[in-house]
Amino acid sequence: MIRFKKASSIMTTKLFKTLGAATTLAGIVATSGVANAASLSYTSSSNYEFTDIIDAPLSVQKFDSSLGTLQGVTIEFTGDVLGNAGFENRSPTASQVTVNLASQFSLQLNNQSLLALNPQYTSSYQVAKYDNIIDYGGTSGKTLSNLTATQSGTQSFTDSQFLQSFIGNGNVDFLFSAIANSLVTGSGNMRSYIDTYAKAGIKVTYDYKSVPEASTTLGIGLVAGLCLLSQRKKSWIKVINS
Repeated sequence: MIRFKKASSIMTTKLFKTLGAATTLAGIVATSGVANAASLSYTSSSNYEFTDIIDAPLSVQKFDSSLGTLQGVTIEFTGDVLGNAGFENRSPTASQVTVNLASQFSLQLNNQSLLALNPQYTSSYQVAKYDNIIDYGGTSGKTLSNLTATQSGTQSFTDSQFLQSFIGNGNVDFLFSAIANSLVTGSGNMRSYIDTYAKAGIKVTYDYKSVPEASTTLGIGLVAGLCLLSQRKKSWIKVINS
C-alpha cells in the first residue's frame, strides 16, 4: 500500500507538470503569429480586333487586404498580332517580295506606362514576272493567311505607394493600346494588301504575407500537448507496474 501511494503521488505530480507543459506549448504556438509567404494570380485578355489603332481595357480583381499584407505585384503582358496579306508582281521581271506584320503594344495604369512590346512577323518570297492575271496567286503572286507573331514582357513592383492601386474592392483597370505598322514591299509595279489584327493579355500575381488564424495555431498547440501527455502516460504505467 505504501508503495502504491508513492506511485500515485508520482503520477499526480507528473500529471500536473505535463498539463502545464502542454498548456504552455499551446499558448506559445497560438500567439506566435508566424507569417507565411503566399501568392495569388488573376488574368485578363482581349479578343482580336482590327487595327491600325486599338485602345482597350484589361481588368483584374484587386487584392483583398484581409488575406494579409501585399508585398509585391508582378505583371506579365503578352501581345499577339494576326495578319492576312496578298500581293501580285506586275513587273516584266521576277521580284522578291517581303511581308512585315508588326504592331506596337503598350500597357498603362493610371496614365503611367508599365510595359511596351513590338511583336512582328517578317518573311520574304520570290515570285515570277507578271502572269497577266491579278489574282494574288499563280506564279506572280501569293495569298497569305493567319500570319502570327507574339511577344511577352514581365515587370515586378514593390513600391508601397504604387501597390495601393492594387488593394481594395473592385478591379484594377489597365489600358492596352496597339498601333499597327505592317507593310508589303517589292517591285515598283506591285499590287498588295495587308490586314492586321491585335489582342493582348495580362497576368497579375500578388505576393503577400498571411498570418495563421489563432484557432488554427491553438489546435496545433493542443495536439502537440496531447502527444506529450501520451508519452508521459506511458511512463506512469511503467512506474505503477514496477
